[in-house]
Amino acid sequence: MKTIKSLTEAEISELPKLPEGWVWIRLDSAGELFCGQSPSIAEVNQEKRGVPYVTGPEQWDGSKIKETKWTEFPKRLVPEGCIFITVKGAGVGKIFPGVSCAIGRDIYAFLPSSKVDFKYTLHAIKHQIDVLIMKAQGDIPGLSKNHILDHVIGLCSLEEQRAIVFKIEQLFSELDNGIANLKLAQEQLKVYRQAVLKKAFEGELTKKWREQQVDLPDAGELLERIRKEREEVAKDTGKKVKIIKPPTNAELVELPMIPKEWMWVKLDYLGDLGRGKSKHRPRNDKTLFGGKYPFIQTGEVKAANHTIKSFEKTYSDVGLAQSKLWPKGTLCITIAANIAETAFLGFEGCFPDSIVGFTAIESLVGKEYVYYFFKANQSKIESFAPATAQKNINLNILENLLIPLCSLPEQQDIVQEIETRLSVCDKIEQDIETNLEKAEALRQSILKKAFEGKLLNERELEEVRGAEDWEPAEVLLERVKSERARK
Repeated sequence: MKTIKSLTEAEISELPKLPEGWVWIRLDSAGELFCGQSPSIAEVNQEKRGVPYVTGPEQWDGSKIKETKWTEFPKRLVPEGCIFITVKGAGVGKIFPGVSCAIGRDIYAFLPSSKVDFKYTLHAIKHQIDVLIMKAQGDIPGLSKNHILDHVIGLCSLEEQRAIVFKIEQLFSELDNGIANLKLAQEQLKVYRQAVLKKAFEGELTKKWREQQVDLPDAGELLERIRKEREEVAKDTGKKVKIIKPPTNAELVELPMIPKEWMWVKLDYLGDLGRGKSKHRPRNDKTLFGGKYPFIQTGEVKAANHTIKSFEKTYSDVGLAQSKLWPKGTLCITIAANIAETAFLGFEGCFPDSIVGFTAIESLVGKEYVYYFFKANQSKIESFAPATAQKNINLNILENLLIPLCSLPEQQDIVQEIETRLSVCDKIEQDIETNLEKAEALRQSILKKAFEGKLLNERELEEVRGAEDWEPAEVLLERVKSERARK
């Protein structure tokens, strides 16, 4: 029989004081640990041959283990009733109820004694999991067998364990209902945001505004204004004026209805579109980086939330020479990896050809109007990408993207209407996030109270400790030791 290593008085003195009838123990005293072993890749299958094989927390869906792998050559079989602990890699310290199966080397399985409640042990380990994770060592963080077995938990009588588990699950159930309602509200906010954007570009948000106007230009006047403004831009830049072609009937059939004062126009007619530049190969050449010129990537556009204010990389003079410096306020549009994500440059910067820059002709279209148009139509624009492993769209797709155009005053009113509604959404979203954080803090508070012996009130404690078969944890621990001795 293996000797159980008890806690010393010095170790106990450094731990919080427990209620009467409780004791501090190592997990080694409360059950048995099985260390996973992996069969070879060739010995693992997905055809349900052999026994289920569990290798990591990706097979735990939050309520049950997903059986996605099997093996006919198990190296470590574990019984029903174990607690699985991930001991290696990014998922180190993940805990979930196990099943009878084979386990790989990145999983340990702890089988609590029959004298210790399974759920009590599961919650007790979860309560102090951060302490356990901090012990992980190595380039790929890993926990050893002794890290698990030496982990300390508070132990009380079996009756009290069960009462604590009942109270935890009762409180967690109420908490989970509240969290579910908060997450439902988050999803409803997403739907509302998209509804606001959809209505904005169908003219619904400014319907009353239009009814109050007496001198709005019609579609023909808008078209003439576009022609004149483009001619003026061409004079200044020397670029050739493109012939403005109205949408075809086939294109119009696919588009939503818009007010009669509006018109559909290609984005290319409303400003300047150009791909970013990164000509040098290889693109990761160290000589390109480390200077003073911000270098923006697609992930930074996606994460920006309207305006890009930070960046990870900078170009040197060598990097700038093979790229292009775009002005502050340029609308960045991603066309690869993250498609049709948009944000404004908050400073002068460079970006690669996976990002397109748009500069609006401000006498025709407001840049914020274009920004919100992309927000409203991102999914549609993304659908233009070919079904390949690396999704992307090209500049031609953006140039021919049809945008509903109205007068500048109406554009400004649309933007204001959008921002008024979305700012309310942002406030609600922040309140939801705050409440979700509070819910998680409350969950930890419940566990903390539970394993300090403070979760049950006096009446509940009296009921438990007044039972005829109640016994203090010291006696229970002796029973566990006797059980181990008989194995």
